[in-house]
Amino acid sequence: MGITKRFLDREFLLTIGRMLDKAHPQSQHIFAAARLEDFILDKAKVIIGAKAEKRQGLISQCEETFASLRTLNSERFGSSQSIFESIDELQQAVHRLGEIDTPSLGIIMPALTRLRSTDGFGTECI
Repeated sequence: MGITKRFLDREFLLTIGRMLDKAHPQSQHIFAAARLEDFILDKAKVIIGAKAEKRQGLISQCEETFASLRTLNSERFGSSQSIFESIDELQQAVHRLGEIDTPSLGIIMPALTRLRSTDGFGTECI
């Protein structure tokens, strides 16, 4: 169930133009999710440019952020199974960056896109 369906009964998030209603109380949590997602994306860019022997250390720096995403989902997004699955998928993709010879953002973007969607945290609406 997408974020639109989950919160529509509470007059939540999206207008016809799919814009976030910044005045809604849930918006602060969507912005928090966006900051965490951006940290993962920024770290992935560093991992891609790093030498193979440094990648695992960089990847481990993302673990606390993945835990924060799970906590945010539990506390503010109703423990959405879709969000939990997307976080797991993104975490696995980030770990793959350390396992292959030529990592690229293409490895993490499908999972990150799902997490950002209205089936995820809805950060694509920012």
